[in-house]
Order: sequence, then C-alpha cells, then structure tokens
Amino acid sequence: MNKQYYSFGNPFKVRFRKHFCYKCGTRLDVVKHRKVVNPQDEEAVFYDFNFGVDGGVMVGSCEFIHKVFYCPVCSEQIEFVTQLSFEDVEIFIKKIEQKFSKNGIELEIKKTFEDKKGIALDKIEHLKDIQCLRLSVYHDGKEVFADRFPMFRKDDWERPYYFKIYAKEFILALKKSVLGIE
Repeated sequence: MNKQYYSFGNPFKVRFRKHFCYKCGTRLDVVKHRKVVNPQDEEAVFYDFNFGVDGGVMVGSCEFIHKVFYCPVCSEQIEFVTQLSFEDVEIFIKKIEQKFSKNGIELEIKKTFEDKKGIALDKIEHLKDIQCLRLSVYHDGKEVFADRFPMFRKDDWERPYYFKIYAKEFILALKKSVLGIE
C-alpha cells in the first residue's frame, strides 16, 4: 500500500508549548494518526495522490500518516492547526488585556462560541457545530465591545478547523469603543 507522510502546524509551537485539550483541559499527547483513503472514496478529493513512487501518481488506496494531539481523558484527536488556533486565541486575549492594563485600563475578555443556530456556548462538544468565536470585552463590569470571528476549515487533508482573528482591526475597534479614539 502507498504511504504518504505529511505535517501541518507550526513545528516550534507544537514542540515547545504545553498543550491542553480544548474540551476537558487535560494535557495532550502527540500520537501518529493513520487514515487509509481510496481514490474512489468521496473524501478522496481532499487528498493528494500525486506523490507516488519515482514521482508517479499513486495507484489504489493510500495510507496518509501524520501526527496529531491526543487527549487521554476524552479520547479526542485534535489536528495541530486546530489546537494551535485555540491556543493562539488565548494568547491574543492575554496580550490585549495586558496592553490595556499598561495604560491603566482594566479589561476582561470573555470567549464564547456560537453554534450554527446562533446559540452561545461556553464549551465545544463538536467542532463541526461551531459557527464562530465571540470575544466580549468588559470594562468596569459592563460589556463595552464584542466581535465575532468565523470558524474556517482547511480544504485539504484532514481538514482542520481554525479561527482567523484580524488583530489590528480588533484593537482599533476596541480602542474606539473603550477610549473613543478614532
């Protein structure tokens, strides 16, 4: 059987950060994930079968192998891109809170998710049900600003989920809302 090894996600972030499950908070392990895909399968359109022996196209089924995070408690296998996206959101929140705190403005940023029906969720059960991430900013106990960031999904391989946060736009809108700066 043909085999194809691949890797996505920033290798430095994967190697040097401590990773915790977005569902239950347990420390994550790294394991190999294997998936056999036949070119006639419906999901084959997401995989590249062009890396055969001697540069030729693979014929027949192929085993695609890559590493993923694994939660030993909830048995969740999490793609690197997905996990790093969740971690980057947490880092972004801390940086924004610290940036405003240095200027004497104490903010609290709360993270929630919205499902496809628009219902707010504090925790995620299934990634496929999430529509967007919502960041609500509180100052002196009241909400002063909120923004939504859609959840995207890569178009190939294992199709990890991720959030795209436009940091500059968020900060400018937050400054305008909290400080009245244009």
